[in-house]
Amino acid sequence: MNTFLLRFVACLFFVVSSSSHAALYDRGNGLIYDDVLNITWMQDANYAQTSGYAAANAVGSLNSGSTNLQADGRMGWDAAITWADQLKYGGYGDWRLASSGSSPTIGYNITNSELGHMFYNNLGNTAGNSIYGNVSFSDMAASGGAESFLNVQGYIYWLGEEYAPNTDAAWAFNNYDGYQYNPIKNDSRYSWAVRDGDVSTVPVPAAASLFGSALAGLLVARRKNKK
Repeated sequence: MNTFLLRFVACLFFVVSSSSHAALYDRGNGLIYDDVLNITWMQDANYAQTSGYAAANAVGSLNSGSTNLQADGRMGWDAAITWADQLKYGGYGDWRLASSGSSPTIGYNITNSELGHMFYNNLGNTAGNSIYGNVSFSDMAASGGAESFLNVQGYIYWLGEEYAPNTDAAWAFNNYDGYQYNPIKNDSRYSWAVRDGDVSTVPVPAAASLFGSALAGLLVARRKNKK
C-alpha cells in the first residue's frame, strides 16, 4: 500500500471514529444539541416554571385532571402537550415534548426514548441509580462535556405519546431511577421541551467537512511530491 493510500485510510479512520462519538453541543442561548438523536434540548428542563408560564396559568390541584397546571411546573399530560405546542423560544416555534420513541415499552434501561437516551447514554446513569437525586437542582454538568442542564428534576417527566392500549394514559420517564412507564394523564408531571434538528447554521456536518478538507490536503501533498 503506497504512502498516499496509507494516509487516506488513516484520515478516514479518524473521521469515522470522531463522528461516531456521541456528544452534546452547547449552541448558546439555552440550547443544547444531541448529535446522535439529532434533536435540540432546552437547557432548562423546567422552563414552564422558570419562564413564569406555570404560575401565570396555574389551574386545578395536583393530579386533578389532564389539564391541571401547577406553579412549580408540574402538569397533566394534555396541559404539557399544550405548553410545548405553544412554546416560542430561541426563534423557534416547533417545540414538543421528548418522545417515547418507536415501540415504547415499560421498564428500566429503555434507551430508544429520548429521555431514556439522555438518562442512560448521555449522562451515564444506571437503572435505579440517578445522579439527579430525589430533589431538584440546577447547573448539573453533563458527562463527557462542559454543558450544564438547568433545573432538571429528580422526578417524572411526560413523554409526547399516548399509551396506545389505554388513551387515558401516556408515556412518562422517571428521572429519579430511570424507569419508563404509563401513568394516567391526570397525574401532575414535569415537561422537558425538545425540537428536531440542530440550531447551528453550519451548512454541512462537521465530520463530512473534516473529511473533505483532509482529502483535499492529501491530494495537494501528493501532487507536490510528484513534481
